[in-house]
Amino acid sequence: MKRWQWVAVCAVTLALLNFLGACCCETGRGTDDRRAMPTRDVKSVMEAHVQELMAIDGVTAVAIGELDDGTPCITVYVVEKTDELSDRIPKTLEGHPVVVEESGVIRPMSGGED
Repeated sequence: MKRWQWVAVCAVTLALLNFLGACCCETGRGTDDRRAMPTRDVKSVMEAHVQELMAIDGVTAVAIGELDDGTPCITVYVVEKTDELSDRIPKTLEGHPVVVEESGVIRPMSGGED
């Protein structure tokens, strides 16, 4: 193989690898983290975001839950599940799925004090 042919083969190979990398890899530019692999455990992520989630009007509680397939998730409980409220809550946090559940109003139980 002549030198110019070798250079051409290398250039085409590099261009192909660059193209495949751009198509297949997460770049983080303008994307959400639905496909991102979590780098922290779900409990740490929930604890890091609980205050910002609880600050959203209509949110009553935040907890760790599980999807049907057993994947850990962050569950956000709301008074009434509406599209508007669901749009204000992220779909994922640091790679962990977020599920919105309607809880209604949560009030403390009344009980006699000892």
